[in-house]
Amino acid sequence: MSECHPLARRALAALEPYIPGRSAEEVAERYGVGQVTKLGSNENPLGVSPRVRDAVVSALERVHHYPDPGCTRLRRRMAARLGVAADQLMISNGADNVLTCIGLAFLDPGDRCILGAPSYTAYPSLALLMGATPVEVPLRDWRFDVPAMAAAAAGAKVVIVCNPNNPTGTILSHDEMETLLRMVGRDTLVVVDEAYAEWVEDPEFPDTIALLRRHPNLLVLRTLSKIYGLAGLRVGYAVAAPELIACLDRVREPFPVDRLAQAAAEAVLDDEGYVWAAFQNNLAGKAFLSRALTELGLRHLPSQANFILVDLGRPADQLAERLMERGVIVRPGTLWRLPTWARITIGTPEDNARLVEALSAVLREA
Repeated sequence: MSECHPLARRALAALEPYIPGRSAEEVAERYGVGQVTKLGSNENPLGVSPRVRDAVVSALERVHHYPDPGCTRLRRRMAARLGVAADQLMISNGADNVLTCIGLAFLDPGDRCILGAPSYTAYPSLALLMGATPVEVPLRDWRFDVPAMAAAAAGAKVVIVCNPNNPTGTILSHDEMETLLRMVGRDTLVVVDEAYAEWVEDPEFPDTIALLRRHPNLLVLRTLSKIYGLAGLRVGYAVAAPELIACLDRVREPFPVDRLAQAAAEAVLDDEGYVWAAFQNNLAGKAFLSRALTELGLRHLPSQANFILVDLGRPADQLAERLMERGVIVRPGTLWRLPTWARITIGTPEDNARLVEALSAVLREA
């Protein structure tokens, strides 16, 4: 990483920039492969909903006008689906931008921010950027350690829980989430990042929207990038008490979601057939990959998300490089300090079969 400019904020020196997964275009050009199977970024493999395509084409005629700054229509529609009031929602340019707003609104220099580890690497970076102190609590048996996190949260400003957790795919149950909220004081903001919630099949998964009614310090973060297939258009949102949402609205951008993204979001929310097809494809794909990884002798974690974390038994960076030479992208675990592990997104049946074929060949060579 290059040195910071002398004029830069001192907080930048401590940051490790987030490195996104490789794009299909980059891998195709770098390795000279004609077909790329992208299983490194947890995207919906079914492509775009036809309703989204039609909505975006229709909205193109109005892109010379600024978008609705409050996402009024989209917010009303989301509120109705969730059973909350419109003033309990803030919609922004992807879930990462909502996280930035949370940092701007709630983290002062010197505040403590409690996190699980390993988890989404943007959380500690957000704390450091705000001059706050990230406190990482190790997972126990690959799951959040509720008592340890609650103990660490004494006097802390913010606790962030990713549920299902990225990269492990494990969850906190409804009872465990209630326990965490009960043990953490109401002077601490509890942020639950549910980016992967729509993929979960476990009936014990928390109903965080119901928990909002009893816990005014709870803020739920969700996105349309995953099961709704809008990763390239960036729509994320927060659900919380109106008083918390008002704080986020104070620091958000003037026009946080562009016209095309708002139109696409409204369209895909009504496309239940597309979402159901994605969910079913994910269930079948997880079962297939779990069996295949077991047959290859590879340990992997049961997942409630659209990815599987697997121990490759050797440096994952090297194996990921060999896979890209064969046109397959996975996410090596180095950024989570898991050097032999890799996170593999569930793809289409064809994607999954190609991954298994390429991984088998690479493991034989290794």
